[in-house]
Amino acid sequence: MKILNLPIVRALRSVQKIQPSQCSPSLSNNRFSTNVCQEEKSFYITTPIFYVNASPHIGHLYSAVIADCQNRYKQLRGFRTKFSTGTDEHGLKIQQAAETAGEHPLVFCTNVSEKFKYLFDTTSISYTDYIRTTELRHRLAVEHIWSVLRDKGLIYKGCYEGWYSTQDESFLMASQVGDAVDSSGKSVKISLESGHKVEWMKEENYMFRLSTFRHQLLDWLKANPNAVQPERFYHTVVQSLQDELPDLSVSRQKSRLQWGIPVPGDPNQTIYVWLDALVNYLTVAGYPGKYQQWWNVAHHVVGKDILKFHAIYWPAFLLGAGLPLPQSIYVHSHWTVGGKKMSKSLGNVVDPIERSMCLLLMV
Repeated sequence: MKILNLPIVRALRSVQKIQPSQCSPSLSNNRFSTNVCQEEKSFYITTPIFYVNASPHIGHLYSAVIADCQNRYKQLRGFRTKFSTGTDEHGLKIQQAAETAGEHPLVFCTNVSEKFKYLFDTTSISYTDYIRTTELRHRLAVEHIWSVLRDKGLIYKGCYEGWYSTQDESFLMASQVGDAVDSSGKSVKISLESGHKVEWMKEENYMFRLSTFRHQLLDWLKANPNAVQPERFYHTVVQSLQDELPDLSVSRQKSRLQWGIPVPGDPNQTIYVWLDALVNYLTVAGYPGKYQQWWNVAHHVVGKDILKFHAIYWPAFLLGAGLPLPQSIYVHSHWTVGGKKMSKSLGNVVDPIERSMCLLLMV
């Protein structure tokens, strides 16, 4: 028996608020190939790939249901569609979680990834591709785009020094860090956005020239006002681009992070998990082979906590590689428990399978 998608009504309301993407005007110098008319009758929608440091919760299902609604709607209109979801399986958090569980990282990742797949299969999510970043096809795509960016002079060896959140797998500026006290009464630094602990890190690694793309990103957004939806998130991205963008560290020393894709030509460095993870959308489209048919009609569904990665870092990587930008990035807010974001690290999550079975028994 198939279990009903519990958040389906809420997701449908979210989809109703999303304006269907149209053939938007291109810039005169044709720097951005972001839009293909709907008459092409092809549509590619993605969820985020979900981090496998813990089991899925109802917020993950919510993202999948929103994408599923979009996919089914396009199919009803006669479109050929591709709908991808899957799991993000590299990074320091995975390495640490596997060590805690006493398992090899790949075994740990496979066990958790199967839980996500089971959830989506059980709730009738109509995905056409389930991607895991530990797959060979994905590694080849990541290595290829790295080589393209490096050969264009957009990746260089440098020294990074600053605040880093392992939980968020993200670097932070000083303005994004605040003071707090942990459970033992010790003073610590935390991310003001997520509340996760941060540490000061200094190491030599590879940097991406993110600073080069600030004006191009602003031009893209101004030329494509539906690129980020709903509108309030569009304004959030535009506002964040008013300040200078620092270059982005895109690797880690192998001595600290073993679980990931090695930097091509430098086995002492591991590719940063967010560069690795974002490329999954290209991997599913067929990159670096015949990817244009699907990549030219790509749309993403993401949670607001990863907006920066999808609306700033990801378009910058694509611009650097000379690739089209996604047509739309659909952003949703968080599920909350007691006024706090539902989070695996906080443990305040709702298991959608367990909850669904309880409701069925009540009926």
